[in-house]
Amino acid sequence: MYKPEIERISEELYFIAASPATRRLRTQAELLSQTDVPVLITGEAGSGKTTTARLIHSLSIRSSFQFMQVKCAVLTPDLLENELFGYEHASANGRPESTLGKFEQCAKGTILLDEFDAMPDAVQRRLLKLLETGEFVRCGGQSPIQADVRIIAATCGDLKLAAAEKRVHEELFYRLSVFELRVPPLRERHEEIPLLLGHLMNRLTRRYGVPAPHFSSVLLDACQQCAWPGNLHELENFAKRFLSHGDESAALQELHSRPDYELGSKDENGDGNGNGHAKTSGQPASVYPSSLHTAEEKSSLKLLVRNAKGETERSAIAHALEQTQWNRKAAARLLNISYRALLYKIQEYHMAPPASARFVGTDDLRQAK
Repeated sequence: MYKPEIERISEELYFIAASPATRRLRTQAELLSQTDVPVLITGEAGSGKTTTARLIHSLSIRSSFQFMQVKCAVLTPDLLENELFGYEHASANGRPESTLGKFEQCAKGTILLDEFDAMPDAVQRRLLKLLETGEFVRCGGQSPIQADVRIIAATCGDLKLAAAEKRVHEELFYRLSVFELRVPPLRERHEEIPLLLGHLMNRLTRRYGVPAPHFSSVLLDACQQCAWPGNLHELENFAKRFLSHGDESAALQELHSRPDYELGSKDENGDGNGNGHAKTSGQPASVYPSSLHTAEEKSSLKLLVRNAKGETERSAIAHALEQTQWNRKAAARLLNISYRALLYKIQEYHMAPPASARFVGTDDLRQAK
């Protein structure tokens, strides 16, 4: 049983990793967050591509700047081109005016081009030139503008096929697919369903101001037996219906009547399209409550987030101290924090130096002040 990693990205958005597949995804996202290269995120609709993109942004040095998402498939070619690159035009009195596009509005931040394979040919060419030169020109303009933005592209489709069929420029495909992250569908990570349902229900009850119904182990087990072809979107819709009526027998009847019921257990046993994880039988992950119907249970997600963050922070500090042989000033520089902050963290986590190093006590804290 893997210990869940629950990472808060925003007020209502968490990255939840409780399976080998999503733990690998979390590791890959952290590695890619340390660079500025374009990233391609693939996966089925509703699998969590946007959340993964936001995780990369939140872990990067660009996290204090904007994250923007552009859905390429919902805009007409002209609107999409103007939306991304901006345009120059004459005002009512004849004076030239400029409207900034997303690449300028999102300066120093991260932009997610969702369903980018739906991007028309002309916009693909402009995007390719931006990737090649780091510059672009507003629509109707002439002066090149330096682009300082991290580009992440996401798609549900098969990009190799799209490139072969000339729907995506081959050079653009190669530039965007150097680093590819695949977000696994929900049927490949059934052990996360209790956590995800708990998080979804917690978010929904706060939004609507109603008490959360109880998820029994029987109901959770039935949820884990489904393949959920709509992934997280479909799981959230189920949570909404259960929140509205709170009738477990009706919820079980709905699950048992699904055509994909029991497909999940085949995937988890390695007989379907999943990754062959052992089936989680009857009970939710032991580190997380099976429901969120009490005040204590509602606070457990935040507690897990704090604990996960603390463990990660302590591990990073221990590694830096080991690298510098407990030279605290060198470790502080390595961690990019102040010397005083490092001393407080050492005390907070009760970290003891090896016998060859002097113990950090109150005298050190006074000196740091």
